[in-house]
Amino acid sequence: MLLLRSLRARLLIIGVVPVVVALLVTAALTVRSVGTYSDRQQNERRAQQVREMKRAATGLSRIYTRVVFDATLGKRNEMLSAQDVNVTIGGRAFYVSLAPLPVEADALGLEQLAGVSADKPREQFAAVVSVIDRGGAVELPRDLVPAELGDDVVVARGVFPTSTGDPNDGAPVGMVVIARPLVEVPSPAGALRRALVPAFAIGLAVAILLALILGLRLVRPLKRLALAARAVARDDERVPLDITRADEIGMVNRAFEDMTVRLAEARDTERQFLMRVSHELRTPLTAIRGQVDALVDGIFEDEAEQQLAYAAITAESQRLNRLVSDLLDLARLQAKRFGLEADEVDLNILLDQVVTGQGAEARERDIEITLQSGTLPVIIGDGDRILQIVGNLVRNAVRWTPDEGTVIVSALAEAGRVWITVDDSGPGIAPEKRVDIFRAFYTEDGTGTGLGLAIARELALAMGGTVTVADAPQGGARFVVELPCVTAPTPAAV
Repeated sequence: MLLLRSLRARLLIIGVVPVVVALLVTAALTVRSVGTYSDRQQNERRAQQVREMKRAATGLSRIYTRVVFDATLGKRNEMLSAQDVNVTIGGRAFYVSLAPLPVEADALGLEQLAGVSADKPREQFAAVVSVIDRGGAVELPRDLVPAELGDDVVVARGVFPTSTGDPNDGAPVGMVVIARPLVEVPSPAGALRRALVPAFAIGLAVAILLALILGLRLVRPLKRLALAARAVARDDERVPLDITRADEIGMVNRAFEDMTVRLAEARDTERQFLMRVSHELRTPLTAIRGQVDALVDGIFEDEAEQQLAYAAITAESQRLNRLVSDLLDLARLQAKRFGLEADEVDLNILLDQVVTGQGAEARERDIEITLQSGTLPVIIGDGDRILQIVGNLVRNAVRWTPDEGTVIVSALAEAGRVWITVDDSGPGIAPEKRVDIFRAFYTEDGTGTGLGLAIARELALAMGGTVTVADAPQGGARFVVELPCVTAPTPAAV
């Protein structure tokens, strides 16, 4: 049973069984067709034999019609012996009396047909007498053929001893009966069956051999693929695969090769992420510990210095909280376990809050953040998540914008959609990297956690929107958030 579960055994079965079935069906149809043809040939040969025997019976009946007629005139003809007649007609000849004869039946030189009724012969042969009375020859039905004749073909013709020799002048006084063995047409069906046995055996052997060869050729690259998968799982040296093949195996090999490359990138990204997260966690923790130790040791005696220490602890704690929140948000989004609220959101206030929230860092580097939105509607959505999306994009823009640069936030709402655009004057993003930047833990310069853009994209997708990147008019990067826009109903006037 275990052997039958292997792919090689299944391929062997798949390769051999259809061939065997095809051979059997072909052989059966061929034998049947040959048998049908032989039966048709036999029927045609039998019909031809019956026609020949009817002609012979007609000729023989004319001879004995003359013999009986001459006997009524007192003439006696010299008759052939029964043996001579049998040799002449190629069979056996019999006589059946249907009425009294002017001569003794033995004088005709023919045997009387066995099993003939002595008192009512016409009634016994009623099935054929009507044809014989009209002067025709007819094949006797099998129930009128004596058992001694077996399967012979038997034909009868009437004897009409009239002066004119016309059968219509009177009823026949008897019947001349001819019996010949059926000429069998040799059927090739039996020989064909015997010939098909070795042909079937050879075809089966060839099918099994080809199935084994093809199965081995198909299974070998799959085994190599399995070895490569185990090697990747153990993180051992990779097993080279043939990715140049043009068939489905080559397609699978190329897909596996791409998977291993992606897996290697994922492992490398994971290692880098752990290093970056460790750094991101260690830095605020070190700062918090340093401030706490200073407070405990009484280093900060002045109340103002203590307040600064508390402020530093609060800032670093918020930084830790944001990092942990980002990790939890990403995990929930990727697991599809993220809930969204449906509240009224004033986009004007929301965007102003984003710009104000990033203004402190921008001012430190003389980066100008401007808001160009006009009047935006109040929509139904999750304001906190929209704020998080735009906040992550603006934070990313400020990070990559050089000192004294510009960041422009703009928005447009129409036709049931809202577009929020964040342009910066930074170095921009190369086209080949515009997919990678949305992957979790990916950072271009090796700093940060690489979660901001990934979370922004996942949040937008969860809300039925998108986040795309292009080139900004001033030469930097342009991020565009597109979200569905359901306008909140306007309150009725009091």
